[in-house]
Amino acid sequence: MQKYNTIPNLIFDFGGVLLNINPQRAVDSFKKIGLTDTELVKKEYQHNGLFDLLEKGFLTPAQFRSELRKYISRTVTDQEIDEAWNSMLLDLPWERLNLLSHLRKNHRVFLLSNTNAIHWEAYTSKIKNVHGVQLSSFFEKDYYSHQMGLRKPDTKIYTTVLEMEGLKASETLFIDDVLVNVKAAQSVGMKIHHLNLEKGESILDLFKN
Repeated sequence: MQKYNTIPNLIFDFGGVLLNINPQRAVDSFKKIGLTDTELVKKEYQHNGLFDLLEKGFLTPAQFRSELRKYISRTVTDQEIDEAWNSMLLDLPWERLNLLSHLRKNHRVFLLSNTNAIHWEAYTSKIKNVHGVQLSSFFEKDYYSHQMGLRKPDTKIYTTVLEMEGLKASETLFIDDVLVNVKAAQSVGMKIHHLNLEKGESILDLFKN
């Protein structure tokens, strides 16, 4: 396992890297509330469809729910849709937040996440309730796709963060569990680490004193 203690700037992905997630749970939950074509969820999430628009902030949560209802066979409430969508969000172990706190002593630490307003509200509230902290306090700046109007792996999202923070790409490490995202970051000159969750890799292993 490589160690990255000497790299001054660190940019972390969120879901999968910091927050544990299970997208299949959302698929199963949508099925339970009447979305019978669960392949639609996977297809829309993987391609530039409904979920892409939501994560770029081009759809409001209300518009997203309205569009999703077209595929659900029964009448469902906003809460039912949100609970199904949020069911993929699991826990954020305190050890990972503690690592971020230590890293900030010697590094500039940022977050860059593909996310959406519904998920953002759910996990920031949960983190505050469980750990008593604000997620944003662990980063110099946290960047979210739905606020930027950009989504990984669009290279513009990386260059935008680099430019806004005055970071040199060659002195910046980007960590993500999605291979296409790290390859896009690499293409603009950033150092990268693909966190291989299938092999049990954890960010706790990447930084050792």
